[in-house]
Amino acid sequence: MGKKISKVRIGVVLIGLPLVFVIVSIITKDWRYLTWSIPPALMSCWTAFVVLRKQEES
Repeated sequence: MGKKISKVRIGVVLIGLPLVFVIVSIITKDWRYLTWSIPPALMSCWTAFVVLRKQEES
């Protein structure tokens, strides 16, 4: 059950973080916010997937 919740949290970060910055970009009409939010979201989710996978193997 805990691993499923972890996957949901990863999905929320992967989708939610850029979504917040899309809203900020629309309001400010400055799309650099969106382009700078995508790499951190991908890196954090990739790290979380790797850690979750290592935990499933153990």
